[in-house]
Amino acid sequence: MEKNNSKPKKRKRLKVGYIFALIVIIAFAVVVLKLVLPSAGNSKYGDRLEGIEQHPFTEKAKKKVIKGIKAKEQVVSCEIDVQGKIINVIFTVNKDTSKDDAKNIATGSLADFSEEVRGYYDIQFMIKKKGEEGTKVTKQVDDETTKEVTVYQFPIMGYKNKKSDRIVW
Repeated sequence: MEKNNSKPKKRKRLKVGYIFALIVIIAFAVVVLKLVLPSAGNSKYGDRLEGIEQHPFTEKAKKKVIKGIKAKEQVVSCEIDVQGKIINVIFTVNKDTSKDDAKNIATGSLADFSEEVRGYYDIQFMIKKKGEEGTKVTKQVDDETTKEVTVYQFPIMGYKNKKSDRIVW
């Protein structure tokens, strides 16, 4: 009679073991998924934008910068795009503007940003040239032959870190 009782006990123990193992696997999967996948409530920036409310870059300030850049006769168009703590200033200059003149326009526009904004946001400048034709240059290729290529000076990009006062081109 004792032998008959041992088989159901073993089956019961196996069932409890399987259930326990299943619970452990599910708990482990939940922990791994929480670590790997971001929750729906978090923004794509995580907590990097903490405190941005105290340093707003308002629509009024944006329009002031755009107006200042567009006031230059060489500038054809200008727009500003804010992505988190980065302000992207994108403007197009006309055909006869030199690279140095374009850089000077960008550097001069920093004065239109408030000191608070310059000290909190990184600012990127992307400058395009309308109708740039480029310069034909002859270049030597690896196999000793020459090839004619067109070299463009634009677009150019500059970056100002929030801790710096100057633009790096």
